[in-house]
Amino acid sequence: MFRLVKLFFFSIFIFSSLFSQQKVDFRTEEEQLKDPKIALKRSLTIPGAGQIYNDQKVKGYALMASEILALWSFNENRKKYNNYDDSYANSKEYYLRERNRFAWIAIGLYFYSILDAVVEAHLDNFDEIVEESDPTNNKKEENEQ
Repeated sequence: MFRLVKLFFFSIFIFSSLFSQQKVDFRTEEEQLKDPKIALKRSLTIPGAGQIYNDQKVKGYALMASEILALWSFNENRKKYNNYDDSYANSKEYYLRERNRFAWIAIGLYFYSILDAVVEAHLDNFDEIVEESDPTNNKKEENEQ
């Protein structure tokens, strides 16, 4: 089971690196700016909802699916630990370790989604700020005048 979780997270990492998202917005500048407070509130309620608010739908749905998988695995291992029977293939301590591991994974994903949503909302107009403060752009404008 742990191998499947490692494979799942590794594949999410690879796919997010290969298929990075390009933002294409046809909205006005006021509409494009994201509010970090709204992203925080949405991420606090549902992990991944803040990413969807920030127009990162693939990352948001992947975080939602990962959180659901971690909580489901936590619950399955909790049930097996509480109702342990000698017919199970693994020891009772194994299910306790797996239950705790998936609890920490779920907690980590929850806090990661909150932090990522708030930071992404703060940095929504980062490219524009960098372009405005780029000294090479200022030199080009001075030469044109």
